[in-house]
Amino acid sequence: MIKPYIQLRLLTLDEPDPSATKDVRRGTELSPDDIALIRSADTFFLGTVNPERGADASHRGGPPGFVRVDARGLWWPDYKGNNLFNSFGNLAIDPEAALLYFDFPSGRTLHLSGTTQIEWGVVGRAGDDGGTGRIARFYLDRLVAGRLLGAHETRHLPYSRNPALTD
Repeated sequence: MIKPYIQLRLLTLDEPDPSATKDVRRGTELSPDDIALIRSADTFFLGTVNPERGADASHRGGPPGFVRVDARGLWWPDYKGNNLFNSFGNLAIDPEAALLYFDFPSGRTLHLSGTTQIEWGVVGRAGDDGGTGRIARFYLDRLVAGRLLGAHETRHLPYSRNPALTD
């Protein structure tokens, strides 16, 4: 059984390219290409920490566009999952977070670090694609972007039961 919201991908390793790291960009603002990658992503990875239990890395997935970018930063709806609330529990204690996006066809990566605030709202509000009433709002501090994956996608099967996006 495929776990919810996980896209099935086949990756192929690329030949090492030492020149790929020369185009790495570091900064504090998203470029138009960064925003396009975020808005088209159906997958990203979320890193959080709990001072008593350690670090956690979790997958987040949905239909392309489930992560929104607006004037305040970027945000995504919380989908029903395993009900352990590891990431959201960690963020409630320590708002620092890291997000990692891959452009799987090209191997381009985007690593964001900053803080995340959980917004508890009304179920069914605009953007509540997961039907939980919760969204995570991320505020960027720093980024690293470049072709750092060293692999590219050769096959992709989207998860067939992603929830529909809401406005």
